[in-house]
This record gives sequence, structure tokens and C-alpha cells, in this order.
Amino acid sequence: MGIQQNLGQFLLMRFVTPFGTYAVAAHSLNQRVEMIIFMPAWGLGMAAGVLTGQNLGARQPERAEKGGWLACGLIEIFSLVCSVGLLLWAEYVVKIFNTDPELVSIAATFLRIGVVSYLVMGLSGVFQQCITGAGDTLLPMIVSIVAIWIIQIPFAYYLSHTSLGVYGIRWAIVISAFLSAAAYTLYYRMGRWKHKNV
Repeated sequence: MGIQQNLGQFLLMRFVTPFGTYAVAAHSLNQRVEMIIFMPAWGLGMAAGVLTGQNLGARQPERAEKGGWLACGLIEIFSLVCSVGLLLWAEYVVKIFNTDPELVSIAATFLRIGVVSYLVMGLSGVFQQCITGAGDTLLPMIVSIVAIWIIQIPFAYYLSHTSLGVYGIRWAIVISAFLSAAAYTLYYRMGRWKHKNV
């Protein structure tokens, strides 16, 4: 999955490049901020995934499920606080890295668009790890492929050629993240992963 995600990021940057150096810098800056926001989600997700495998091995599927929901609740609180902060103070966050007015304007708008996906990204981070920890690796692979190559890349290309311009690329990322989170949440609620032999 790592190779295709990196290739997807490369193509997104290729779509951003025609909009100029400020757009490229804003896109790169947003990736740094997003990594900081997502680190707790992935860390908590990895811990929840390990506990899922342990609980399923102990024949405690309900406890495994409860752990996943608890991890999601914790990370969603963190995501909500970060999202509210970014909505209110996006410009100040960008100015930590660069104070150029045009770059601040573009990057702050990128961050505010991204808030929609930050609110649900914790769901993907936790549920993906829980499902994988249960030994169910097919769904995460399918979701990743569909999210990047069927949704994100085509939408980014199309929306960047509309009146949205470079902001269309950010909206494509949001759409992809939202649909991925919805897929993981639905599958997790269905509970099929609980029946995997660990």
C-alpha cells in the first residue's frame, strides 16, 4: 500500500505544480501540518490493532470491538479540537512556517478545506488498524486502491480543471478521505472481521 500511496502523492503534486510555486509550497506545508495531526490517530490505531488481535485470540470479540470504538472516540476528540483550532487560526499556524502573505492565504484555505477530512481521518486510522490486526487485510487494500485511484486522482484532475482550480485538488483529497472513513466504519460495524482466525 505504501508504494501506491506515494505514487498517488506524486501525481497530486504533479496536478498542483501548474498552479505555481505558492500552490506547491502551500500543498507541501499542508502535508507537514497534516502529519502532525494524523500521528496520534495512527499511533492510537496501531495500539488498537494490537489489542484487537490479542482480544480475538483470547476469544473476546466484543471487547475487541469496544476497544476500537473507544480508540475512535479518543482520537475524534483530539481531531475536533485541532479542527476548530485550524478553522479559527489557520493563518497563524501557517505563519509558524512562512509569513509570505500569498502563501499564507493559499495554505490557510487549504487547511480550512482539509478540516472536513481531519474530522473523519481518525476513523480510518483506527478502524483500518483494527481490521488489519484481526487478520482481515483484503478490505484495507481494496479501500486504499479505490480511494486513491478511483476517487482521489480522477477527482483531483477533474476538479482542478474547473473554477475551483488548485482548491479542487484539496476537495478531492477530502472526498477520498470521507468515503474511506465511511467504508471502514461500515465494515467495522458489520463485524465480519471478528470471525477471522488470529
